[in-house]
Amino acid sequence: MKQLLNITLLLSLLFTLGACQSQAEKRLDENSDKRAKLQYQLGLDALHKGLIPKAFEKLYLSDNIRPHQPETLDAIAYAWRLRGDNKKAETFYKRAIKYGAGSATFNNYGSLLTELGSYEQAIQNFNLALEDPRYRNQDLVFVNMGDAFVGLNNLEQAVQSYRKAGMLSKSWTYPQMKEAAAYTKFSRPNYAQALYETILRKEPANQDALHELILLLKGTDNKQLLRLYIQKFIETTSDPLQQAWAKDELIILDKG
Repeated sequence: MKQLLNITLLLSLLFTLGACQSQAEKRLDENSDKRAKLQYQLGLDALHKGLIPKAFEKLYLSDNIRPHQPETLDAIAYAWRLRGDNKKAETFYKRAIKYGAGSATFNNYGSLLTELGSYEQAIQNFNLALEDPRYRNQDLVFVNMGDAFVGLNNLEQAVQSYRKAGMLSKSWTYPQMKEAAAYTKFSRPNYAQALYETILRKEPANQDALHELILLLKGTDNKQLLRLYIQKFIETTSDPLQQAWAKDELIILDKG
């Protein structure tokens, strides 16, 4: 009877120890998760501030504390892109995807593949990014996809992608800028000019659009047209550096 009691007591102790150990492990996991998230946020903040070494330090520390977190691996990949090492960036994007990354990583990896000239593989990743209808940056995916189609010398598909981006974000002129650049690349200057002028009518202080229009019309008989857009730019912008740039462009235009 005493032996039976001892066995019962021992089993009871084992169950109690098991429960305590389970609770301790749970608390340890929660603590590790909090520490990893903190280091990840510190790493992202460093990235945004351009503090690349600190970003690497914090992001790698986060990965050591809680390995295989897709968002951490994606951020490390981006840090390597900022460092100019696209091959290492690709390694971390692949790891992030392996461990369950979502649309943002497919989009980021696709843009890297476009840089590397792997256009068809890039488009595959962009399509994977678009599979989740909740992804909020679908307009950016279509812009990136347009760039990949430009790389494949497919102007028609590129234009379709840029216009889809524009439909999703009607106030964003960047897709039109990309479309105009594609028309220039494929020797369609009249289409490109029409798009740049459309942008400048809506946003007369858009320096990028004005700069590209100046380059496009350089050496043509459109001096008076350019002068009007440059003067409108000077009147509209409140940035003294931009005004100085535009005034220099007027001088160059008159000398040309």
